[in-house]
Amino acid sequence: MWGSGFATGIGIGFVLGLVVGRMGVKQKPWSELTEKEKRTRKILTGVLIFLALLGVVAFSWIFLTR
Repeated sequence: MWGSGFATGIGIGFVLGLVVGRMGVKQKPWSELTEKEKRTRKILTGVLIFLALLGVVAFSWIFLTR
């Protein structure tokens, strides 16, 4: 049971590490991005939101089943 929370935590930690690592890099404004770069950012944002929601659901499920 703790394995699902552990796996979710590793995934979220990995994604947060990638985001924090990219914070120091100067980014181009949205208007200067190519269509491929815009698509990549949209997908990454969706993945981050999904992982955050998955973490909340996993935490709630573990918390409520105790």
